[in-house]
Amino acid sequence: MNYGYMRVSTDKQDADNQRGAILEYANKQGLQNIEFISEVISSRKADRAIFQLIDGLRPNDNLIIFELSRLGRSMSELESIRVKVAEKGCTIHAISQNLTIKPNGSDISTQALIFALSISAQIERQMISDRTKSALQARKAKGLPIGRPAGQSKLDAHEAEIKGYLAKDLNLTAISKLIDCNRQTLANWLESKGIIK
Repeated sequence: MNYGYMRVSTDKQDADNQRGAILEYANKQGLQNIEFISEVISSRKADRAIFQLIDGLRPNDNLIIFELSRLGRSMSELESIRVKVAEKGCTIHAISQNLTIKPNGSDISTQALIFALSISAQIERQMISDRTKSALQARKAKGLPIGRPAGQSKLDAHEAEIKGYLAKDLNLTAISKLIDCNRQTLANWLESKGIIK
């Protein structure tokens, strides 16, 4: 079986980009019938879908990911996942690194490459975090507002779209999936706007 694993932000474009890259890669490699597993979640959580996926892997299955950083945020987590996948007799395909990690990929060169890529990803995350903090400090020093104005919701921009879905009798679960938000957040927003009671 071939699995495409995607860990994404709440940005739908991110999910579409990863899915597209995985499908293109699979077609080139002759890997058919991709089953996609996607989670919109921080990789820091312990109950991630990737662990459920690994539990269900069978020998000779393929796990296709866009890049190694989708699997884990640290070298130790990434290595732990690699070992678990290898123990299942499966292969990891990391597209952006052009890396295929076979079940017997415990040799020193594979481990060194994974280590180097993992360190690069950690450095990049730290740099992004530092830039974000610097930008926020600069805005604060200038007396500019930080974040969304009080009383404003990201769902305000989707108000007409949401009302259209409600008019078509879609339930809140379906609507929340269509606009990529939490169902309870949507319910709270609808109540605060007086759209539903």
